[in-house]
Amino acid sequence: MAEVTVGVPVYNGADLIAESLDCLVNQTFRDIEILIFDNASTDGTQQIIEGFAARDPRIRYVRRPENVGAIKNFIDPLDEATSPYFMWRAHDDLSSPDYIEKLLAGLKRNPGAKLATGTIEHVRRAGRKTDILVPRLPPRSLPAIEIVQLMFRSHAGWYYGLWDTATLRTLVHRVWTEFPFAWASDHLTLYPLLLDRAVAAVPETRFIQRIVVKEYTPKKGEKPPLEHVKKMRAVFIRSCQDFLAERDFGAATRFILNAAIWPYAGKRVYTARRLLKRELAGYFKRPVPSAQN
Repeated sequence: MAEVTVGVPVYNGADLIAESLDCLVNQTFRDIEILIFDNASTDGTQQIIEGFAARDPRIRYVRRPENVGAIKNFIDPLDEATSPYFMWRAHDDLSSPDYIEKLLAGLKRNPGAKLATGTIEHVRRAGRKTDILVPRLPPRSLPAIEIVQLMFRSHAGWYYGLWDTATLRTLVHRVWTEFPFAWASDHLTLYPLLLDRAVAAVPETRFIQRIVVKEYTPKKGEKPPLEHVKKMRAVFIRSCQDFLAERDFGAATRFILNAAIWPYAGKRVYTARRLLKRELAGYFKRPVPSAQN
């Protein structure tokens, strides 16, 4: 059994997956298993993966006969993993050669940590860097202050760090059961670890997240349906409250953390101000009823 499993869900990734797999097979930490779940790709993805698998026995390739949907294809590598540590790797992302090695060392240096994250670098398709986000964990202080700082300093890219497998598997299944939305599910999965202050920062290694515009990307200014957003925000808040209620905090700490959930939902899902603005805009656009004689 490998010490680390890397799950790679992919669908029609022939343009970028070779570079991503090359990054993985050349990681300085060698005791890894790479589980690739191909969601019935129709381009050249299969041939590329089979070429890598023929050269590296650490790769296990699962080719689905039909598309099972993005969520199942994403979760199944985690469910198949037998290693104590797990990480996801999108088919179009990269990392430093020592990414797994450094994150694993970071976890082992911090016995209470369940996730290790490195610096996150956003890169556009043309190679232009847009953001470099260094993980900044707050200094140990009052729990409420420290956790609130963690909540607003955390980043979605932390989701692609190195996890304790058992912890991640439990969280992922709970989150997708309670919160069946792709948007903000990563932040909701991270939230319990922020409450537990169970994240290790390893800024000296990098996760390189390539920003690729897909054909289905919403047009600029396009907004999701209002009722969908309202439901998503409400469920996000309720789930955070449930996670908080399960933890043994004092009354003052619990009060502060509960109050912080609302602006946190605004940052991660949708702000109450934007919801109100859209509600009012919709109200004033309604046709005026004609006078009845």
